[in-house]
Amino acid sequence: MWIVCPIAGVGKKLQPFTYSKPKAFLKVAGKRLIDHILIKLKRTFPKGSNLLFIIGYKKRQISEYLIKNYSDYFNLQFREQKPIGYESETPYFSGLGDAILLAKEFVKNDDMFIFLSDRLPMEDYTSILLNFHQNECDGIINVKRVPNPQFYGVLTIDKNGYLNKIVEKPQEYFSDYAVSGAYLFGKHIIPRLFEILQEQQKKKISNGEEHQLTSAIQQLINDGKKIIINEMKTEILDFGRFESLFEGNRSLLSEIKIKDPLYEDLKDTGNIEDSKIIPPVFIGQNVKLKNSIIGPNVSIGDDVILEKCILYESVIGDGANLKKIISSDSIIGDFSTLEDLIKKKITIGDSAYITTSNLRFF
Repeated sequence: MWIVCPIAGVGKKLQPFTYSKPKAFLKVAGKRLIDHILIKLKRTFPKGSNLLFIIGYKKRQISEYLIKNYSDYFNLQFREQKPIGYESETPYFSGLGDAILLAKEFVKNDDMFIFLSDRLPMEDYTSILLNFHQNECDGIINVKRVPNPQFYGVLTIDKNGYLNKIVEKPQEYFSDYAVSGAYLFGKHIIPRLFEILQEQQKKKISNGEEHQLTSAIQQLINDGKKIIINEMKTEILDFGRFESLFEGNRSLLSEIKIKDPLYEDLKDTGNIEDSKIIPPVFIGQNVKLKNSIIGPNVSIGDDVILEKCILYESVIGDGANLKKIISSDSIIGDFSTLEDLIKKKITIGDSAYITTSNLRFF
């Protein structure tokens, strides 16, 4: 089986953070999003499994990191998806369908498992593999019932449990079954899938339009292919939008069992001074807290300095330096400096500098 991850896109919904890094590199609960996902994959697939990344935006940053950290477990391969144009020097791409088509030269006479880099199941991917092999089907799609299906691919099934309709981000409600970031196609329908994607690629599109994978799946359904669903019972975390990122942060932090001795160790080193921690909170390496109240549901990166701050429901990037900040529901980018600010929902990208004094941290 080939594992395929399309990771070429810019992640516009997460700008300004994606100006300096791919969206899968956003750090939450102590790990990058891609790390959280690959840990789940390692629990599901054996060592030596073939893993193909379709890269584009920040391609060198992605490939170097993955080779350094995961080439000892996976047989890593990379294929570049070229942008179809640029807007204000930011590339835009032709969509998920064209990205998957790039796997054609690798996936031959084999099954193909696809996962998206901004969706993270709280459980691993074992259930989708088991359901595929235990049922009579040509493919299977991970789904979750959600209250806001308009943000996702949405589908319905017939009385026999097979897909009969799938639409990408529908304008009108027709189902609460949302596609949840993982697909598995059997080797006998892979040639037809690539054939459909190749025909779709010929259609001209402009910025804002995409060649979708969902339309190709609908064509497979029209061809009579039997595709079933794997309904996830636990949460599927969506890190593709700010609104859902905080929910994902809370869920990951709830999994972390941080014991009091960790805080005691930090206090012994002098890194926590006159501060209160309200769990769940993740504290990275070499973090210094002084006269602050942190938590609940705060992820703090490495090498962060927080002084006279009150923070909850927030994500703080590596190397951030915050003084006299009172905030919640905020995301602070890597190496950012903020001082003297009382504000909810702060969204600051990497290396930002906001202060009302002459104090300098660099």
